[in-house]
Amino acid sequence: MAKFRTRARTLDMLGRQQIAGIPTAISELFKNAHDAYADHVEIDYYRSDGLFLLRDDGVGMSQEDFTTRWLTLGTESKFDLKRKPPRDLSKTKRPMLGEKGIGRLAIATIGPQVLVLTRAKSENGASDLTVAFINWSIFELPGVDLDEIDIPIRTFSSGSIPSAQDVADMVHEFRVNAKNIGNRIEKNWLNKIEEELDRFIVDPQEIDLYNRKLSLKGKCHGTHFIIKPANQLLMDDIDGDNTKGKGSRVGKATPLKKALLGFSDTMNPASKNLIKTSFRDHKKEQLEVELIAEDDFFNHDEFLRADHRFSGDFDN
Repeated sequence: MAKFRTRARTLDMLGRQQIAGIPTAISELFKNAHDAYADHVEIDYYRSDGLFLLRDDGVGMSQEDFTTRWLTLGTESKFDLKRKPPRDLSKTKRPMLGEKGIGRLAIATIGPQVLVLTRAKSENGASDLTVAFINWSIFELPGVDLDEIDIPIRTFSSGSIPSAQDVADMVHEFRVNAKNIGNRIEKNWLNKIEEELDRFIVDPQEIDLYNRKLSLKGKCHGTHFIIKPANQLLMDDIDGDNTKGKGSRVGKATPLKKALLGFSDTMNPASKNLIKTSFRDHKKEQLEVELIAEDDFFNHDEFLRADHRFSGDFDN
């Protein structure tokens, strides 16, 4: 008898290699926040140190949810009623935007490593905080099976947030596992991972203060992604080609704006938007630019000035 074996590269091929680019990856994470019944999903990108933060205030995940759903590929949640993703019963039921359940793997397109922090909403307030560290580059290593890779996971109770030392300990745990795997492969592969791990110096307690509205302290809930260093291509996607074309009054929309603008309805003032999005580009210490503000997309006045308008309903 023989069995199928799964190489670690499979995860890289399903995620990073399937995503068209960083704007598409961010759009997938916005969809995940929508499906988690978040009211807000916000991004802060700090160019000076390559720090990328994506935070939502959705229902979040318990440790069991994280290990059995987020870290599990090909879950049966769309077919098994007992494994349906959690929803916020206090809100109107939302149509699911996520399709194949691999949107989380898109994170590897934004940056090579991520710290995931998630706290589930519950009847009693919120669950313990689940924290995991992942370096995606390890899934590119040749000849490595998926079950050889260990993902460090910790839980923090009483509404607490991990410290910089807690994160350093998780990175060290990942480093030990990578070295054990790297003993049988070419050293240059492991050197790349070592360099990335050396750069992951973050303090979640300090970062949590950046945006009090989306904090994970106390009974607050949601999911946060701390990515560092962000892919250098992100700056190109943000800046794009802003040169004005001949006879044009405005520059071309950047790839990022094309992918993210209009995620919520800004044309109908009576619209009950389910989720509000924001992307703040911190170009310098005292220079912050909002990239997907409502005024950047079609507003109600522009809608009324349109030559043609369609009215109707969508069926299933």
